[in-house]
Amino acid sequence: MNRNRKHKIRIMCLLAIFCLGILFTGCGADSKEKETEVENAGQEITAADIRTPDSSSEQDIAEEPGAENPAQENPAENTAQPEQPEAAADTASLYEQFLHNNLPAVVGRSFPQEDYRAPICETGASYTLSELGARTADYFLDTAFTDRTTYDAIEYAYISCPDNPGGDKKNLLVKFVGLDMYSPDDKSYAMFVLTETDGQLYITYEYECWARSGAEAYTNGILHSNGSGGAGDNLIGTSAILSDGSCSAIYYAEILSGWWTSYVDSDIYNEVFGENTEVNLWVSIYTIGDAQYYQYDMSECTEEEKPLCETYIDKCRTQAGINWVTDDEIQAAIQNQCAALNIDYGLLQSYEKTVWTQL
Repeated sequence: MNRNRKHKIRIMCLLAIFCLGILFTGCGADSKEKETEVENAGQEITAADIRTPDSSSEQDIAEEPGAENPAQENPAENTAQPEQPEAAADTASLYEQFLHNNLPAVVGRSFPQEDYRAPICETGASYTLSELGARTADYFLDTAFTDRTTYDAIEYAYISCPDNPGGDKKNLLVKFVGLDMYSPDDKSYAMFVLTETDGQLYITYEYECWARSGAEAYTNGILHSNGSGGAGDNLIGTSAILSDGSCSAIYYAEILSGWWTSYVDSDIYNEVFGENTEVNLWVSIYTIGDAQYYQYDMSECTEEEKPLCETYIDKCRTQAGINWVTDDEIQAAIQNQCAALNIDYGLLQSYEKTVWTQL
């Protein structure tokens, strides 16, 4: 009896210990799960977090234009991918891309369209540098007078915009040298003005330089020109290449001497001097804006010529309505024209020659 009672007590103790062990084990597991939940709070794993090995490096390479992707081992997939442009092309200026023949320029509306001949370029058309050069060569090189079939060289330069002093805007000048306009090997050239507007490159102006007509572009955007219409008919002028690429005249002057002063009024000239008479009179006709200004110079006239020259000057005033002016009046008109174009008059007295670079 006592032995059975002791046995029962021992069994009950073992059962109690076993139950307590289960209880403590369950609580511990519960506590660990709660701790894990706290540690992983806000770090739920989604499908976006599941990546294959090196997938991040593949994505970085794919975002670089022009980079090769080592992860693409299938040749068919590689050939299907379009070629990416070089990174340098994205950062190069429009002018540089044009000079490297990688970008066409559009012929702008301000491009000169002359009445007496067909234009070199058609308004609205687009040309790369090589296409512009080929068109220029075809236009000027006449096989009846020269054996040359193309130009000698291409030169370019950058100039400032006189109507935007201190600004960063530049215009590009491109010239094709060696066009035999007057005679073989005369080093004549055609020069084009290009400008950038709103991310587009435009060809806006063109002029030629040859034996009887020249021009000098300066770094400040001022353009001085000269030419000849005959032995006693000389032409000079000053223009400005503005920030929109257009070329606006500040003044033009026709300087006449001797018999050529009859251009003022041939009837009065023949009446005073007689036909084909040479005199040492000089007359300058300035065109400034919409007005014309006349100047005369008798400093080289002989004593015998002066009375006749004075008669001619007076008759041109009274009979032909010629308004003879002083040099101060001409300079005042030039200053007004500069102001109308938003150009500092002082730029006309400050010249720095443009430095040309050969391609």
